[in-house]
Amino acid sequence: MTDILNVLASVLGILALIVYGPVAAIVVVIGAVSSQILVYRTRENVRENAKLRSRIASLEESLALSNLTFGAMVIEDLGRQDGYTHLHAAATAVYAADIAGELDLKPADVAKLRMAGLLHNIGMFGLPNELLRTSGNLNSIAKARIYEHPELGEKALASVPEFSEMSKWVRWHHERPDGRGYPDRLRAAWIPLEARILAVAQAYAAMVLDQPRRPGLDPPSAREEMNRGAGKQFDEVVVRAFLRILDTEAEGYRAADDHRFSFDILGAPPKSPPDKASDPDAAGNA
Repeated sequence: MTDILNVLASVLGILALIVYGPVAAIVVVIGAVSSQILVYRTRENVRENAKLRSRIASLEESLALSNLTFGAMVIEDLGRQDGYTHLHAAATAVYAADIAGELDLKPADVAKLRMAGLLHNIGMFGLPNELLRTSGNLNSIAKARIYEHPELGEKALASVPEFSEMSKWVRWHHERPDGRGYPDRLRAAWIPLEARILAVAQAYAAMVLDQPRRPGLDPPSAREEMNRGAGKQFDEVVVRAFLRILDTEAEGYRAADDHRFSFDILGAPPKSPPDKASDPDAAGNA
């Protein structure tokens, strides 16, 4: 391209010299040279901008990974307290990502849902330790505090720009199509699809995993619970998509106890202590 411009400038210079004289020829040549300098500088700016964008993208990715790692450490710490939260987070992440894939969401959205599943209960970190570690039935005041965790989770994630969209899904992962969920009592289409996916994923995970106050359900019983809740407690389309996945998977997947459900983002899962805590996600109702 540069060679073509040089030839064109030379031809124009010669024509200007023949037709209009030396002054015109000089003006044409200077204009051509200036144009080439401008083109060169523009190309350099484009290259520098591309490098800058690549650098910014790399920094943003590193920051998002750092924030995710920190969030996972919080979930891991909660798991050390109750022996359950980290397992529930890992199972929710797997189920949410698989449902998103079944519903043909974009790969980037599938990845975000996996992260949201892992961090959806991060708001529990803001609750008093004595409340998390209680093994008895919760009174109305304790339940009210537990029910704050979606809002606390939203606040925690919204403070990170990369997680701002995800924070809304976390806020609404206990909303229900029939409007009886919390914290905002949203109905049906007012609940984002991603939040509806999280609701199904976390509820099923809570059903099949052993909780501090009760053993997990067997997968067929959990499936029946999901069927009963379709259209009321859970989005029917999302439930159907999840049941299709369960039909094709082995028993370990249905029970959330094969290798895919280990909490390994930071290494080995934390050990379960003797004391157990109550679960806000029991059967998706809390």
